[in-house]
Amino acid sequence: MQETISALIRSVVPSTIDVEVETPKNEKYGDYASNIAIVLSKSTGIPAKKAAEELAGKLKQKGIGAFSSIDASPQGFINFKLSNDTLYKNINRINSQKERYGRSKAGSGSSVLIEFVSANPTGPLHIGHGRWAVIGDCLANIMDYCGYKIEREYYVNDAGEQIEKLIDSIIARSQGLDVPEGGYAGRYVNDLVQVLGKSIKDREKIKQGTLKAMLGQQNDVLNALGVKFSKWFYETELHKKGMIKRSIDELSKRGLTFHEGNALWFKSSEYGDDKNRVLVKDDGSFTYFAADIAYHVNKFKRGYDRLINVWGTDHHGYVARLRAALQALGYPPERLEIIIGQLVALYRGKVLIRMSKRTGEMITLKEVIDEIGRDATRYFLAKNSPNTHLDFDLELAKAKSMENPVYYVGYAHARICSIIKEAKKVGLSPKSSADLDLLTAEEERKLMLKLIRFEDEVANSALFMQPHRLTAYSEELSWILHNYYHKYRVISNDKALSTARLSLVLATSIVLKNVLKLLGISAPEQM
Repeated sequence: MQETISALIRSVVPSTIDVEVETPKNEKYGDYASNIAIVLSKSTGIPAKKAAEELAGKLKQKGIGAFSSIDASPQGFINFKLSNDTLYKNINRINSQKERYGRSKAGSGSSVLIEFVSANPTGPLHIGHGRWAVIGDCLANIMDYCGYKIEREYYVNDAGEQIEKLIDSIIARSQGLDVPEGGYAGRYVNDLVQVLGKSIKDREKIKQGTLKAMLGQQNDVLNALGVKFSKWFYETELHKKGMIKRSIDELSKRGLTFHEGNALWFKSSEYGDDKNRVLVKDDGSFTYFAADIAYHVNKFKRGYDRLINVWGTDHHGYVARLRAALQALGYPPERLEIIIGQLVALYRGKVLIRMSKRTGEMITLKEVIDEIGRDATRYFLAKNSPNTHLDFDLELAKAKSMENPVYYVGYAHARICSIIKEAKKVGLSPKSSADLDLLTAEEERKLMLKLIRFEDEVANSALFMQPHRLTAYSEELSWILHNYYHKYRVISNDKALSTARLSLVLATSIVLKNVLKLLGISAPEQM
């Protein structure tokens, strides 16, 4: 609906003006509002209130029927209130389109590569990795729903110092020795020793066996979370095909590298980074940064229109240097968008948990999924903006109470399924011919208005890369539904009214199911 109103406004204002439409926080200002008159007043000198009144008059003529009112506020905003007929038509549209409701062609088929998780294959996935997995996967679902051509990619750091340290740790453990300084001491290292068996005599076999085992474990956990990738891209491919060296050579040709000591540096400070960065270390080996440059050059060469990375907070410092390198190589850095997520803290009630009772070590993502299930794990990890710290309460996530948002939203869908089943027992069912004019209660309008806003929420979730908007939407829609249920009987002796209300709650169940599907969560039919 926001896009519909924007198009209406654009039909009466200069095409060069950006049009913004928002949902007012105060219902008395209407269902939607725009500050377009305030924007125009700054360039024309016409007082905002007068400009708003003139525009509102023009818009009423063009938007008649879709809106019950289009008014100018004293502050210069233009407020829009949807007509009941618009809301009724949308109920029928939802019930007709079902799982297609909310889809759009906003992405126009443009290709997007979303890289996420990309954890080193040197240990089990933890809850932070789970957060990036869920955010990346939900974003991919949402953008696909909005008409983008999406691919999901996992970057495997199967080369470099950390893999070598893990191999050294495995060899030490196999000989009954302590792991070397900076090595890996988790119990899973002992498990790898058992898995590798006789292969431990050959370093290359240790590496290949370890990668197979660790990536297999990671893939199993991600599958349990409902996350699958289009491609697993291996860092060793960059080395084998000489991509890293070619990227460095190109920077050198452009006069953007220099030697200091035995190391080769990139003049990244010339492109907005806070300091220059090492590409080749004193011992002749490539830095992770050099590999990252080559990897992203490879992404651009594959022809994607947009690149999106979902990274943990420990990668915050890599953003400026990577964009600097891409700009230096002639690639548009604005086509690389990076979501930096914050940390996750696990709690049981108010008690912070740092270690697993079973192993005495870090709690793994697998343990969380095993304890609370896929749906609760995904919902809680998607619930907050990735820019904010997340406190994850395992006890709340398991609770079968209305305080648990997963249960609360799931119960809303199950409640509607139960209502429709009961209606069938007395010969009632939702119908496209239902007399929706009978839906006159304030709570019914609120429900219909929330349903029509689903398209806006999906579009904005894709535009701003914010999957958490949909968890908030699902809770708000569920609250309105539960409140409506407690105030009004859906099934009554009034057959016409019952049929209209069944059509309304059916539309609500469809939207709930659609939003939960985008979040990768099931919509229960009974609780």
